Amino acid sequence: MKSWRTGIILILVLLTAALLAGCSDGKKQKKEKEDSTAETVSQSLPVYTEDGVNYSFRTAGRSFQIYGKDGKWQEHFSIGVNIGAGKPGYFPGEFGVTKEDYLRWFEQISEMHADTIRVYTMLMPEFYQALAEYNASAASPLYFMQGVYNNEEDISNLNDAFAEDGKIVNDWMSMCEQIVDVVHGNAIIEQESGNAGGTYTADVSQYLSGWILGIEWQPEFVKATNENHPDQTEFNGTYLYTEGASPFEVFLASGMEACIAYETKHYGLQHPTAFANWVTTDPLDHPGEPNAEMEDAVPVDAEHIKAKPEFKAGLFTSYHVYPYYPEMMRYAPELLTDEPKNSYRHYLQDLTSYHSMPVLISEFGIPAARGITHLAGNAAFNQGGINEEEQGNAIISMLDDIIDTGCAGAYVFIWQDEWFKRTWNTMDCTSEENRPFWCDVQTSEQFFGLLAFDPGERAVCTVDGDAKDWSQDEPLLTDQNTQLYVKSDEAYLYLMIKGNNDNIRVTLDTIGNQGNTAYQGADFAVDIKGTEESRILVDPYYDVNYWLYASGLYADKGVLERKEGYAEPDNGQFAPIYLMLNRPLLLKDGTLMPTEQIETGKLRHGNADPKAEDYDSLADFCIKGDVTEIRIPWLLLNIPAPNSRQCIGNLYANSAITLEPIERITFALNGVSAAYSWETWDMPTYRERLKKSYYIVQDYLSKR
Repeated sequence: MKSWRTGIILILVLLTAALLAGCSDGKKQKKEKEDSTAETVSQSLPVYTEDGVNYSFRTAGRSFQIYGKDGKWQEHFSIGVNIGAGKPGYFPGEFGVTKEDYLRWFEQISEMHADTIRVYTMLMPEFYQALAEYNASAASPLYFMQGVYNNEEDISNLNDAFAEDGKIVNDWMSMCEQIVDVVHGNAIIEQESGNAGGTYTADVSQYLSGWILGIEWQPEFVKATNENHPDQTEFNGTYLYTEGASPFEVFLASGMEACIAYETKHYGLQHPTAFANWVTTDPLDHPGEPNAEMEDAVPVDAEHIKAKPEFKAGLFTSYHVYPYYPEMMRYAPELLTDEPKNSYRHYLQDLTSYHSMPVLISEFGIPAARGITHLAGNAAFNQGGINEEEQGNAIISMLDDIIDTGCAGAYVFIWQDEWFKRTWNTMDCTSEENRPFWCDVQTSEQFFGLLAFDPGERAVCTVDGDAKDWSQDEPLLTDQNTQLYVKSDEAYLYLMIKGNNDNIRVTLDTIGNQGNTAYQGADFAVDIKGTEESRILVDPYYDVNYWLYASGLYADKGVLERKEGYAEPDNGQFAPIYLMLNRPLLLKDGTLMPTEQIETGKLRHGNADPKAEDYDSLADFCIKGDVTEIRIPWLLLNIPAPNSRQCIGNLYANSAITLEPIERITFALNGVSAAYSWETWDMPTYRERLKKSYYIVQDYLSKR
């Protein structure tokens, strides 16, 4: 038995050695193949050669340039989209997006007249295969910007780029080398949980317009690295060097150098290079930022990293810039001096004026979402509470600002909606392990996409005031001349009230042993009071927002005052449902801004049919004659895991937000009651739909 195992182990060792040798030889063969096929490559995308280095993209002053078939360098203002790794039913680390998905999306992105895709990290081989296949027959190629995503767990645990003998910096340089082989179709990478892997054979390097390496850097990570290594302020490589750099900027330069040097050595190519950055760690001073200790605490400056003559493709700087965050975008006086006031445009002007290199706005946008997370100075740019038409108009307004202020390119965040995402003001109420399996309409972060994932293989109900979607359904209950119908999908609980819809109340009992006994133990009420004053209400004892900020998790922050008797069990009332937007904020001039909330239970009347001329993606209900259709987001009913039929438990008895099974919802209308239940699901169903914002952006770009 022992000798049998030994023989197997020996075979495995020999196979592993052969595989590794094959990878090494493959790299050598790849290099030789590139040298021998340079002419073929140049016919596809012209290549400029200088001092033995090939490149098709470069930076020049504050702009990007692309090498043309006429042998001349041409200005290239890149407009593109970011693509994530997730889709319904999958966390991004599970890489559920297929090659067929990518091919379909690439065509739609091109038809929108965008020319570039930005990806944050190494994706599965299918992405690169799809890009090569698409570009092989496309009238105009789709370019891409490739990123490297840092290990955020290591960053959180070590909080120092050079800690543990340089674990983070060494991993950073290794990943920056590995991604080069991936892009050149010359890598075999063992797939680990949460990371892409496989055999990479698609060489898409000719379509690579640049590298954007790294993530949005947290200030505490930057500060700790700087404070722990005060003498590590110089970097001098073959292609890059630093001047006046901080230790953290030296860390960044090391990864950028590794990427450039590896690609030059092994493939004879270079591409423009940058590290990712955002407003929080930009090099500008923001005297009007209310949260300066977090949002203006430490700079990370691309100007401190310089290119040597050996690096032909050039450096640029990359920023994520949104109109609602951080708070200075709303309150800083120095950004509000123009008329009309436009803090976003003013900030971009300051940014481009500071930098000597191209400034790429690699993330911008707003979500077409029911839920709201941040308010902007101009309500048209809020993070949420924006419909698809307003989203499209905001994107093209920001594009105008990006172009007019001299930026070098712009990438919309993001191509597809992301059901797995969370936001600070809903995450405490949701179940992390369930997020990809249902659509949380209350979480704004899920709806930045130009491509929607509508719930269901087909529409369970289109809220447009037409009863046709209910023709095969039986009423759940009947009260005299009024009938109540109920059904659901991965995003909503749908109601149809047929008959009397004038000032009526439907109650819902979702959790046992609590609720309003005056209404048969109901925990929620849906009040239909015309098109302007209809809303969903909650039993105060089950008010999660109040529990979080007045009685529970954040009660010690003084965000909400406790109201005497409000949350007593069975107080006989229903109350409005609010969503927290901002805690008290002290401005630089001494003004104390109070807590901000929005009544998220207020229902918006409109037509939710995407095919209708008067389509409103935020419509909650529609009344036409004696038909009232309503769609209620699951989280408004304290159900954060509809896929597994779980609701939030007794807040005060548990002193925490916990989940417990929910078997049914009991509806009542004028004392007549009936129960509704639904099937659980392991994987959600959905339909892809290009949002109205997509067509607005498409029209804008078609005229450039």
